[in-house]
Amino acid sequence: MVAAFVVFALGMAVLMGILSASIRNARLAADYTQAALWAQSGLDVAGIGEELEEGHKSGKFDDEFRWELDIVKYEPPPIEGQPASAAAADTESFTGIELYKLDLVVSWGATRNPRSAHFTTLRAVNPNANGTSRLGGGQSGGNQRPGGNASNGQKGG
Repeated sequence: MVAAFVVFALGMAVLMGILSASIRNARLAADYTQAALWAQSGLDVAGIGEELEEGHKSGKFDDEFRWELDIVKYEPPPIEGQPASAAAADTESFTGIELYKLDLVVSWGATRNPRSAHFTTLRAVNPNANGTSRLGGGQSGGNQRPGGNASNGQKGG
């Protein structure tokens, strides 16, 4: 009888440990999901309504989640095995487009147990003749949509 109780007690202890770890993992997964949603929201609006400039910005999404955004101009690496003349021709076709690399770090948690998630994307900017820039690469005079796609105002059919 005592042996059965010991086995039962050990089984319950193991079960409680498994349940505790499951709850902790579910909470951690929810935090990472929330960080990804905040990151998507922050990266979607970067450069919309304001000119995209190199630099560092930081702030808070809410009381729990903080963000840091680094923006730098991006030069694509040369393609290995491609002759220099072909690489130059490819570069000439994109001379009006500037690429920016956006690195966003979303962090949360107490100082004793901080968590963070890192997100990176590229954004294309098409400077126009008057010195200002537009995201995307669409025709001038178009409407800007989030995500960098430009529309020329015409409906397809």
